Formats: sequence, structure tokens, C-alpha cells
Amino acid sequence: MLDINTEEELVQLVGGKFKLTSLIQKRIVELNRGAPPLVEFEDNDEPTLKQTVIKEILEGKIELGEREELDQALQEAVIADKPEDAEGSEGEGDEDGEGTEVYGSDIKKIKEQRIKELAALLNQKK
Repeated sequence: MLDINTEEELVQLVGGKFKLTSLIQKRIVELNRGAPPLVEFEDNDEPTLKQTVIKEILEGKIELGEREELDQALQEAVIADKPEDAEGSEGEGDEDGEGTEVYGSDIKKIKEQRIKELAALLNQKK
């Protein structure tokens, strides 16, 4: 557990308890996936992921991105990874960029399609 002063400082730095929780969770996932820590500890003991993230926040090394920036980056990633046979079959409001929403299941479907395409390409008999 954090002491009350550290917790309040973190909440104020990030802008709220929900944002703090979200930032901690997202950064722990990044660290679990192999991202390097942005801070160093003087002790010889291995710090926990939570301790690493808290120190990163306190030192101003990480912050939560703005929602609009994240949405745009996600949209661009999905458009770049969209299977060719799915283009143009979205539905109404697509032509001017309005009405398109990206959900986690859409990204999962795109990834699954790309994996199938790669598997087919790698398993082709010569």
C-alpha cells in the first residue's frame, strides 16, 4: 500500500484516481511485455512493477495520453491493418470518416485475419 501523502501526490499529478489507476495498469502491462523501466533504483533488491511505475509517475517520466490522440492513433493503426476484403464494407457514414468506431473485437478480428494470412503464406508448398 502507498502512504496517504504519496497517493494524494500521484492523484494530483495524474489528474484523478481513475486516471491514476488506468495509467498504472497500462504501464504495468507494458513492463510485463518487456518495455524497459524508465527509472533506476539504488537498492540491490528488485522493485515490484508497481513500485517502478509509481517512481516513473513521480519523476514525470510517464503520463496518460489525451483521449483524442489515442483514438486517432488507434484509427490509423486499424486502417493500416484492415484486410483488403473488408474495405468498403463498413456501412453508412464511412466516406467522410464519421460514424466509424473501433472496438477491441474489431482489432482482434484484424489480428486474427493477419495471422491467418501469414500462416498461409509461410505454409505454402513450393
